[in-house]
This record gives sequence, structure tokens and C-alpha cells, in this order.
Amino acid sequence: MTFLVLGLGALASCGGTARYIDSPVLRLQDGVSTPTEAVSSLFLQDTEPYTIVLCNADPATDTCVESSTGLSAIGLGGVFLPLIMDLSGIEVNNAELVEETIRLKTRLVSTVNKIAPNCGDVAGKINIRTGNIVNIELANFYCNWMAIGNVVTNIKLSIDGISLKEQSFTGFYSLSLHGTGNANGSGYYKARVVSNRQTLSF
Repeated sequence: MTFLVLGLGALASCGGTARYIDSPVLRLQDGVSTPTEAVSSLFLQDTEPYTIVLCNADPATDTCVESSTGLSAIGLGGVFLPLIMDLSGIEVNNAELVEETIRLKTRLVSTVNKIAPNCGDVAGKINIRTGNIVNIELANFYCNWMAIGNVVTNIKLSIDGISLKEQSFTGFYSLSLHGTGNANGSGYYKARVVSNRQTLSF
């Protein structure tokens, strides 16, 4: 049991910075004047569907960490079965602006212990709050994985920077799943919005 706990600790050290900041102030770039303008230009694409491709990133440089293939959550399922959830992307099939919120219809590009989950379509939203605060939430949705059964999954992405030129954004992430398996992960990420007609990579 001691070796298992130590092993999970080592894995967790690779999964992120172990912190999530909910309300970083969005840095506006590329000549846009408001968060709504920046977020709408990035996420309300005419070329739907598109995919948000994700990687762990260095907050000092806003660049992907070498060898990162997505965001991770580490935990246990069943009888001390180590779990590793990897989220490499979020497919967006529909997006619409409702007041100061963008409503999303999404599908996850992810695995748990290299087994793809069965989540179906996942409802999400992008919240634009006062003080230049923007975050993405995919909250309290059910998924089934062959290895661990039914779980409730939550994904939060706060946004501290948007580059319309690169079609990218950065910020802090939090991943969690709870049920017959439990896992958590957090850290700093970079994401790029990519048309599904393009290669899904950075």
C-alpha cells in the first residue's frame, strides 16, 4: 500500500502545478477592447464543429510543456486501482451567446487508463463576469468508463489570456471525477481552437 501511495504521488507531480485559480484577470490582446469581444471572436466560430486542443503549459512562457499530451487527473478506483484521466481536447459541436454566457454542446476527447469514456454530449458554458473574468465550466455530468463504472465529472478552465492571432488561450484548469472512481488534477494549461478539418495538434 505504501508503494502504491508513493507511486500515485509521483504520477501526480507530473499532472500539473496542483493549483487552480478561479478568477485570473483576462489579458486582452490583438486590439480587442472587451472580454465579450475576445471570447466571441474565439469561440463563436463559423466553422463549427471545432476542437479545443489542450496541453499542460509553463505559466512563465505560455508554451506547452515538452511531451504533454493533455491535462491529467490522478486517483483511485475500485479496490485501489490507480486511475489516470487524460483530457487532450474538447469537441465543440454548437456554441451560442446568451446574454453574457456562451452555451456549448461538447464531446470529450479523453481516456481513463487509456480507455475512452462514454459521456455522450456534454453541456458546458463560458461565463463572462465583471472585472475581466472568464471561465469555462463542464459541470456535474455523468460518464461511464469500462474500468470504473459510473462517475460524476467536472472540468473547469479559467482564462487569463487570449490570442486571436494564434487562436489560442491560456489559464488554470481543474479536473475531477467522483463515484466508483475518484481522481483530481489541476495546473496551468494552453489551448488552441482548431477546425476539425485541420490536424488536431499544436
